[in-house]
This record gives sequence, C-alpha cells and structure tokens, in this order.
Amino acid sequence: MNNAFKQVELTVHKLKYRHVLASELRRAWYFFKLLARQNVGTDKNFFTSDAAVKLSRGVLPQGVKITCSGRADGIGMQALTRMSTISFAKAFGATYVHSPFTDIDHSDGDPEEWVSSWERFFNFGKGEEVVTDRHSVIDYADYLTGKEKLTENSVLRFQQCWYFTRRYPNSFLDVRDLFRKKMGLSEQPGDTLSVAVHVRRGDVGQESNSLRFTPNSKILQTIKCLKEAAALANTRLSIAVFSQGSKDDFQEFVELGCSLHLDTDALDTLRGLIESDILVMSKSSFSYVAALYNNGVVIYEPTFNPALDGWLIKSPDGSVDPKLVADRIKKHIAQSPAPALAKSAAMTPVIA
Repeated sequence: MNNAFKQVELTVHKLKYRHVLASELRRAWYFFKLLARQNVGTDKNFFTSDAAVKLSRGVLPQGVKITCSGRADGIGMQALTRMSTISFAKAFGATYVHSPFTDIDHSDGDPEEWVSSWERFFNFGKGEEVVTDRHSVIDYADYLTGKEKLTENSVLRFQQCWYFTRRYPNSFLDVRDLFRKKMGLSEQPGDTLSVAVHVRRGDVGQESNSLRFTPNSKILQTIKCLKEAAALANTRLSIAVFSQGSKDDFQEFVELGCSLHLDTDALDTLRGLIESDILVMSKSSFSYVAALYNNGVVIYEPTFNPALDGWLIKSPDGSVDPKLVADRIKKHIAQSPAPALAKSAAMTPVIA
C-alpha cells in the first residue's frame, strides 16, 4: 500500500475495500461489454471509482489534471458536477482544471447571459487553471481503453464525479469553505434567525414527477416543529418560503407567519437558501447545492442525494424533533454570536 492510499485512508473519504473490489469488477464488466460490442453509455459513472483506485495505487500520478464536461440540464445538477469533481480532486491529490458552463436549462432571458450569470455566481474557476486550446483534453474512457496517452498538457475529463461523492458525501465538508470563498460569501449580523424553506413546484406535482413532490401539509409540519424549537431555544425566526406558483397555493404558509417569495430570480433564491441560518430542503439538486454551502442548521428531506453528517432528517410526515433542532440552533448561535440574516433582495418579504 503506497503513501497516496495511506493518505486517503486517513481522511473521511477512506476507500472502503468493498468499493475497490466493486470497481475492479465493474472495470472487467466494462471491457467485456466493449469486446461484445454492447452499449457502455451507462457505465461512465464507474470512471471516478476507477480513477480513485489508480490514484491510490500510483498508477495515475498525484497532481494529474482533471476536469468535467458537465451536463445539459438545470443549474443544480450542473453545479454538482463541478463540485463533485473539485471534491474528488482534493481527496485524491488530483488538480482540478475548470471547464466553464456552456449550456444551462430553464433560461430566464438571454441564454448566454443566463450561463454567464451562473458562472460569475459560483466562480468555480477562481484560483484555478481553466481549460484552453493549449490543453489536450482526454475523455477518461479513451484513457481507460488506451486510445489516448497522458502527456504534460493532458487533462482527464469526466462527466461528473458522483460515484465518489454519493458514497462519501462528507467529502464535501472539506471543500465547503473553499466553495464559499469562491462565491464571496460573508456573514451578515442580525438579531433574528433567518429560515429559508424551499418548496419545489413548477416541474413537480402529485401527478407529474411525483417522487420529487412534497405536499404542503408535510412542509407545514416541518415549520411548526421549527417554531416550537425556536421557543425552546428562546429565539425568534424570520421564515421565508421560496417557490413557484400563486399566492393562493400558499395561504397556509402566510397564516403561519411566513413571507412568500414566488417566482423570484433564481440567483437571488439560491443565495437566500445558502445564507439562511436554517435551511429546509426540498427534493431537488437546487436545494442540495444550497445545503452544501450553508453554514447553519440544515433540515434534509431524504432523496437520491445523500445527507451529510450533521444534517437533521425529516420524518416521513415532515416532522423533525424540536428539542434536537433547538440544540442545533443554540450551537449555531454560540458559533456565530451575530447570526447571519440574509440581506439579499430575495429575502425581502414579497407577498404580491
């Protein structure tokens, strides 16, 4: 076992031997399918595990440059591609080279400006080398099969590194401060704890994409638990609900004292979720990205992206233990004597 693997074992990303074995078996299956001329398009997710094993064993050199091609969907999933690749690079001693966003769905206005706005917002390329024409970008599949060899100018390209981060989600904890620094986040003083509740609507419903839909009743139950927790912690809450739709669809939230932020600018919405003291997630990558940046109390709703240590998990009915939340609130206040109160435009009450 070489020094590189020992270093990995001492981190939260320790490669479990069953994952090493699974990677070896998956590699054998991949080459069998190639020989049999079968479709290998669905096998690309194992590339990250293969690279992790190679880096651990010294087959790939420490410092090898990697990037990600990303995807062609919404900003949540696209941001996660970069975040997972940065996390993987930091964990295994590779060098992240940034590939800027090129195409992001759900454009709000001019598509090019939409992409540029998100590139500036996340600022993943800050302090990093950026892919240019002088690089020799090699898809990992071509490296794996020997079609391409590494040179001094080579950059290995993955679509994303979720195979790693979904098995070792706490790896994100080691790069959260880096992500926040790139975004330029700072703490804002305030005497009221800000709560951001993300309610996913628009592309989900009881009859459409229902696995990612959460009814109002369960979210209201979460809010009631938070209000009880605030009373136990002897603090005040300012609760903002971020969603899409009409005010009539959220009247019960207003009756609980929440402010509504409906169909607001997506960048302001994400910043509001990130900068909140308490974040109530929905079943979405957009929420997940916000939670990875958030330095406060995170209330997680089980979905395909795994929870990190420290996140509080909702029960199936939406409830969360008020006493446990109160303890986390007290800890958050103790760590931040002047707790953050988001000042962005997205946090200004809008109930129109």
